[in-house]
Amino acid sequence: MIVACGEAIVDLLPEEVNGDPMYRPVLGGSLYNVAVGMGQLGGEAGYLWELSSDKLGEALLGHLQRVGVNTSGVRIGNRPSVVAVVDLSGPEPTYAIADPGHVMVDTMPPPIPAGTTCLHIGSAVLAREPVSTNIGSVAATAPLVSMDYNVRPPSVSDWDVYRDRLIELSRTVDIVKASTADLEALKVGDPTAFMKARLEEGAALVILTAAEKGAYAFTRHGEAFAPTRAVTLVDTVGAGDSFMCGCLVHLQKTHGMSRSSIEALDDAALSAMLAYGQTCAAIVCGRRGAAMPTVADVEAFKG
Repeated sequence: MIVACGEAIVDLLPEEVNGDPMYRPVLGGSLYNVAVGMGQLGGEAGYLWELSSDKLGEALLGHLQRVGVNTSGVRIGNRPSVVAVVDLSGPEPTYAIADPGHVMVDTMPPPIPAGTTCLHIGSAVLAREPVSTNIGSVAATAPLVSMDYNVRPPSVSDWDVYRDRLIELSRTVDIVKASTADLEALKVGDPTAFMKARLEEGAALVILTAAEKGAYAFTRHGEAFAPTRAVTLVDTVGAGDSFMCGCLVHLQKTHGMSRSSIEALDDAALSAMLAYGQTCAAIVCGRRGAAMPTVADVEAFKG
């Protein structure tokens, strides 16, 4: 079971109704999206975090359970659910996060559930302390760890400290994924060289996404590229999350989640993984908000 550990957020997506601005609530949060996406793609998935006992928290938990995600790692608390106002005016979505209960600041995640083969971490919670250190402590108990940088600038108060924290965490995980937008925000000069350095420091697999320019993957035994799939763009909210859950489920179903199986991935295996991830991302880009794909969606898109 691949378990996603990190934030669940209710995104407020901007819409116009009769000429007036309105905000539509959508269940989201990067790690929450990955858990939902893995469940909908038929993966063996779990979620590890604290959800609120309020109505939004009930909705978040209920959706996980409906799509078959294991929620034995979810703790129910009394702090209010986190919400975020989404801005779609730029090339990348931005998020103004409201977290009155400090769920994304000081949460200590529960222990990983029995049957966990891989823990997936990343995104906005890694920009805050002590939660980032707390997640690192839980990750140290997992047999395999996947990490998506997924940089969220509004969450970052000290960029130097944050960049050093991400690099340090990268040295302890097995799969590292970042986008060129992430690395631009971190002021990385050469994205490919940066990711290959993570491979040399101990990662078994690194993945670099470059929006419309495609995606790349590298192991010590192979490398691959997959172009972006053509789609009529609606927005890019959740595109990186859908790509990530696609790659993880593909690996789980075709190779198994172990350090040795990841290290052994060759050019052909990496190419197939990236192609599946790109299909998942394209499906989400053709929809409003982070509506993760299903198995049926993927089959229909291939059609």
